[in-house]
Order: sequence, then structure tokens, then C-alpha cells
Amino acid sequence: MDQSHSNEAAPRKRRRARVACEPCRLRKRKCDSRQPCYTCVEFEYECYYAPLKSKAKSAPGVAQQQESQLAGSPVSSEPAPLAGAAAATGAPTGRNDNQDSQETATEKAYGSSAANARTHMQSLEANSGAAFVRRLGLKIDPYNAPQLHLFAWNAGERLAGCAPGIASRVTTILPQAQMRSLALVFFEKVAIGYGFIDRDVFFERLGTRWQTPEMPDSYDCVLCGVAALGLHFSQRVPPVYEPDLVETAKTLLEQGSLVTPPSINIVTGWVLRVAYLRMTSLPHAAWLASCSLMHVAESANIHLEAPSHTVFDGSSEVIDLDIRRRLWGMAQHLNIWASFDLGRTKITLPGATTKPVSPKAGDYTSQLLGFIPLTEPLHPNKSRSVEELEADMKRVLDDVLEAPPVVMAQVNLMLCIFRRLRAEKSNMINMRMERILELAMKGLRAAENMVASNSPWHHSANVPFQVVCLLLAIDSRASLALLPDAMNVLQEVTNAWNSAVMREAYNTAYLFILLHQRRKEEDAKTLRNVLGMHSTAPAVTTADDSTMQFVGVGDFRQPATDSVEFSWLEDLISDMPSLREFDLEQFLVQDAMQQQDLGMDSSGNYTLL
Repeated sequence: MDQSHSNEAAPRKRRRARVACEPCRLRKRKCDSRQPCYTCVEFEYECYYAPLKSKAKSAPGVAQQQESQLAGSPVSSEPAPLAGAAAATGAPTGRNDNQDSQETATEKAYGSSAANARTHMQSLEANSGAAFVRRLGLKIDPYNAPQLHLFAWNAGERLAGCAPGIASRVTTILPQAQMRSLALVFFEKVAIGYGFIDRDVFFERLGTRWQTPEMPDSYDCVLCGVAALGLHFSQRVPPVYEPDLVETAKTLLEQGSLVTPPSINIVTGWVLRVAYLRMTSLPHAAWLASCSLMHVAESANIHLEAPSHTVFDGSSEVIDLDIRRRLWGMAQHLNIWASFDLGRTKITLPGATTKPVSPKAGDYTSQLLGFIPLTEPLHPNKSRSVEELEADMKRVLDDVLEAPPVVMAQVNLMLCIFRRLRAEKSNMINMRMERILELAMKGLRAAENMVASNSPWHHSANVPFQVVCLLLAIDSRASLALLPDAMNVLQEVTNAWNSAVMREAYNTAYLFILLHQRRKEEDAKTLRNVLGMHSTAPAVTTADDSTMQFVGVGDFRQPATDSVEFSWLEDLISDMPSLREFDLEQFLVQDAMQQQDLGMDSSGNYTLL
């Protein structure tokens, strides 16, 4: 058989980069041979390459190709030995200046495209709390880190284990008195933050609906949505008829969305459905519903406040201007954050002219929707400079808000901007760390308020878990000192709603702290070993290490075995002008107190208290 034919018939092998960085090589990960490579940027590894070892039989072209790969240029598809031989003999290579310039332009375009892709991915991951948790786990312990997952996205899947609902008329599912009672719960607990329904109009429609119970009514989707949210905020265990309410609303919304244009009742029903799914269902289901909501809003021209005159206009329905603005703001709010959390695409409607919501007394919806101008530019497809992100963070920190749902939205936005600034390595987060931690603690107080009032907003679960991760990521004395409070609140939320989702979040937070503690112990052990190897103080072995002698330092006494080291440290500090104001005795007292608090024994090991 012809050898050339056999070579063509041979299966092609997967082409690998000739040079891989050490982190990728050790972890057996794919490496693009750049500096830094994409994998190291994604997982925050320190990207470095081992020194190149020249081989006696290596052609010059191979070495040049390896150097170009380390510099970040793409791999040439030509055989390296042939290129090297041509260069060594001075033979013509068949190339001209135009080809070189074209390849240079291609390389620049490739590099720019790769940089833009990395920036987009960096923003996409920073927007998602799930990606932040994954990165935190990889940083603490790459081998035991949990997989990418949306922990504590809400308080739990409410209808898990319930029988499937059956679509029916709202008048046959529950009596009018109970509908009125659930509506009062909705307007008391939900509408203060999600206010997009006219209360007077609603109760007027509720009063007339039961007068003709057998007649179909498009307003049933609104009644069912309000009733479902009222049940969620009043009964921790769903009643048997709650799935029927949800299924009835879903069926009516799917049917009503086929009408062109959809009515205001259909748009309102979709907002209620997405809000319910955001608090009670799986992330992907809520995101899909939020995308449908945006398309329905577009069909109804909710996003266009100014009157338009086109052949597509077919609705003569009069929509209250304030309600239009609130529905449009709610649709944006729900879709943006669902897409950010999942790393999915959000629906953008170009040419939107609907203005922001005007504030009302006793209603905090305008404050919550007021964050949209700061949230929408965080989309990964939009460039946001560090200076702009820092200005956004300042605005968020300067807002003084009190309503728990709005405070939770404020904290959630702060956490998102913090992750973006952290990815950009901005120094601003260090300068405003005290304010950041203060707002995080305010979010914990809001979560406690929600538990006490049985208001299972989605952020009542999400924010405490994310605050625990924030404190571990900051990893300072100030942040770690707040960990007990954050874990107590997370445990309180877990006990209140006692769902599998909350138990998973609490156990994951506990695992993070445990891994963090082990890493700290290993670091402390390494430092102790270094000090032990390089200490110039004579070893004292005649006394028991655990024996404490009175040396007059408060209630704590310096060990006899440390007396010589203590004197040696005093002499060392006195020889260093920058440390002459350092209070060594107070430092040792605090160290002894911390060792006792942590349960450290005389050999430097930790024990459970």
C-alpha cells in the first residue's frame, strides 16, 4: 500500500499545545499557552512556566515556536523542523511582506478577541453569586470545593412533593372570604416592595368576580397569582389547593399570551407568576418565565410610554401610566437578576421609553426599582470601567434604606459590584471595607426581620449565605469576627423554613468555614516551624511547657520555657526603630487569649470545645 495513502487514512490525533504552564500541567487541564493562560485566569491560579530545556537535536524553529507560545502568540501550523532548516540554510521560505502583515493583523485580532472573551467571561462570573461561591471554594481547597451550584437561591422549592395542580376557575378553588384574606396578606407583605397592582381596582374586581362564578374571566390569573403569594407569606406548609391556583394562573397566562396584543391583566399575571417562581421554584424555571414576561411586555408595548402610531398598534386598552411604569420596572428587575444569577442571557428591548417609577407614601417599590439604572450596565456585554464601578459602589453604600425587601436588594447589588471590583483588583473595596461590612450586617438584620414576620422573600435565604462567603473571601480580622453572627442568621433561616435547599446551604457554609480553618492551621503550623528552625533563643527542656509562671501580665502568666525567648524578642524589638512602640506583653496576652478561645493546647494543636 502506498505510504502517503496510509498516512492520509490514519485518524487525526488531538492537537495539544506544545508548552503548558505548570498549574495546568500538574492539574492536567487544557492550557492555551498564553501568559497568563485562560485556565489560570478562570480559576485564579498563579500562571507560570517551567524553564525551557534545550535539546541537542532540537531545531531552531522549535525553540522559536516555544518562545512565541510563551509570549502568547498562536501556534503555527507549519512543521517546525522544516521552518528551522530553511532559516538555517538561508533558503527562501516562499513568504512575502504582505503575508507577514496579514498574519500580524490576524494575530492582533485574535489576541483582541481572546481578551474581550476573557473580559466577558470575567464579568459574567462576577455577576453570578454561584460562580463566586465556586471560586471561593477553589481558593480555600481546590480538591474539596463544591461544584458550581446556586446555593440558597430561595428558601426552598415550595411545591416539591405536592400533587400536580388542576386548572379550574378561581371561584371553585377557594371562597371569596379566603381570597380577600390572602389578598390582604399580599398587600401588607409583598406589595410594599413589589407594588404593581392598584389596590382599589383589585378589591373592586374581587368583589364582582364571585357574583358570576361560572363565567370565565381573564382577571382570574391575577387573582390566582395574588392568592398564591398570599399563601406563601402566610402558611409555611402549602395547602392542597395551592398547586391548583398556580396551574390555573399558568394555563390562563399561556392562553392569554397568544392574543395580540396581550391585555394588561395578562402582563400583571406574568409578573405575579415570575415573582412566585423566583421565591418558590427552581432557578431555570424562574429565568424562563422571566424571559416570557419580557416578550409579553414587548407585545403589550409596556416598555413604550410615548404613544406610537404604527401598523402594529392594535390595542385600545387604556393603561394607567403609573401601573405601566411599575410593570415594566418589575419585568426588568426579575429578568435581569435571574439572568445574572444563572449566567444566562437577559432580554433587552431596544428603544424603551417608559420612565422610572414615582415614589408613593408607604410604598417602597420605587426604591427597589431605583437600582435598575445601576444594575442594567452590569451586563457582561456592556463595558464598565473600574472608575464607573467604584462610583456605582459609592452610590449603593450611600443610600439609607429601611424596608427589609429593599435593603436585601441593596445588599444583593452591593455584593455584585463587590465581585466585579474584586475581579478588577480595585483598591476601592479596601478603602470602603468598613462600609461594605456594615451594609452586609444590615442585610443580616433584614433577614432576621423576615424570619420573625414570616416573609420568605428569596433574599432572606440568599443574602445570609452570600454574606458568609463574602466574609471568608475578605479574610480579615474584621470580617472573620462577623462570621458567628452571619452563621447564626443562616441557621435561623434554615430552621425557620427547614427545606432541603436551606439545609444544603447551611452545610456548605459550615464546610467552607471548616476548610478555611484547616488552611489557617496549616499556615500557622508552617510559620511555627519556620520560627522554630531559625530561633536563636536557647531551648529550655527542663520545665513542663504547660506550666504557667506569674510574671505580672494581667491575669495571664508567661510560661517559664518562654522567658528566655521573651527577653530575646524584647531585645530584637528594641533594635528595630520602627517597632519600638510595639507592646510585646500585650501582644502575647492577646495571643494567649486567642489560643484559649480556639481550644489550642500546649503543643499548638486545636481541640474541639
